[in-house]
Amino acid sequence: MEIAFDLNLDHTYAETIRQQHEAREAHELISELEDKIGAALSLVMQRHGVLPAVGDRVEVDSEWLVISARTFGQDGSVWLSAKQFEG
Repeated sequence: MEIAFDLNLDHTYAETIRQQHEAREAHELISELEDKIGAALSLVMQRHGVLPAVGDRVEVDSEWLVISARTFGQDGSVWLSAKQFEG
């Protein structure tokens, strides 16, 4: 079973990246990181048959991230948000 999902960085995490880089570079870094997180979540889905829940940690490029929000739309869509793990 495959579950399609959308993923974005948590607003605060994305804003931190925007403040540390020029606008174009920040946009590219955010997009690249979202792609890497999405790939990691797809792998979790393939191996375990579930998407992470809020509070679950996911390792991406030797860095731990945490799922900060998970939303289900009426149309069956799933949206996830991720931020840096601070623990």
